[in-house]
Amino acid sequence: GRRLVGHRYTPPFDYLAPAFAGRAFRVLADAYVGGARGTGIVHLAPGFGEDDYRVCVREGVVGKEESAMCPVDSDGRFSEVVRDFAGRAVKECDKDVLRALKEAGRLLQSRSEVHSYPHCWRSDTP
Repeated sequence: GRRLVGHRYTPPFDYLAPAFAGRAFRVLADAYVGGARGTGIVHLAPGFGEDDYRVCVREGVVGKEESAMCPVDSDGRFSEVVRDFAGRAVKECDKDVLRALKEAGRLLQSRSEVHSYPHCWRSDTP
């Protein structure tokens, strides 16, 4: 995987591309990512986790004083920036997201990976 570090890629969707032009959409490395419990590849989203935020600040994707953009509202629905799925619950869009990726020629493979995922302690939902 280290051979890929620094390589740039086209984001699967362009919703956030203008906001992160020149800073994001490149392969980064960090010690918390490994292949022992999965693929060894993770998508970083600075608005969704401590490790993601830390790595993105370190690599200049977001500034330390910059608010991390979050395209999901407090009800777990996509915000207006995600125009194709705006207002819809994130997990309810899984099949539509896969369909859109396939139609755009950006889906190489689809499979389920079992892994831990943060859930709300009150409702036991993502």
